[in-house]
Amino acid sequence: MRSIVLVAALCLPNTGLATGLMTCDSGDRAGWLTKEAMADMLTAEGWEVRFIKEDGGCWEVYGTTPEGERVEGYFDPVTGEKLLVAQRGSILFRKSEDG
Repeated sequence: MRSIVLVAALCLPNTGLATGLMTCDSGDRAGWLTKEAMADMLTAEGWEVRFIKEDGGCWEVYGTTPEGERVEGYFDPVTGEKLLVAQRGSILFRKSEDG
C-alpha cells in the first residue's frame, strides 16, 4: 500500500511549492529584481520587510504594510508592481486585470 501512495505522489505535477494565491509570467530570472532591491523598494514605500521568497514566479513578501497590517504580498519580480496582498487567508488587495 505504501508503494502505491509513494508512486502516486511522485506522479503529481511539481508546482515548485507555489501556494496558488498568485502566479507571475516573469520570464528569465536574469531580468528579475534581486531580493535586496525588492526589499529596498518596499522599505522606501514604508513597508517593513521580514522575509522574501519566490513563489509561483512572483516575489512573495512577508511583512508589515505602511498602515501597520502584517501581510503576505505578491509582487512582479521584474517591475516590483504589487499584485496581491493577503492577511490570514483574506485578500486585501488584488491588481485588476485591466490595470
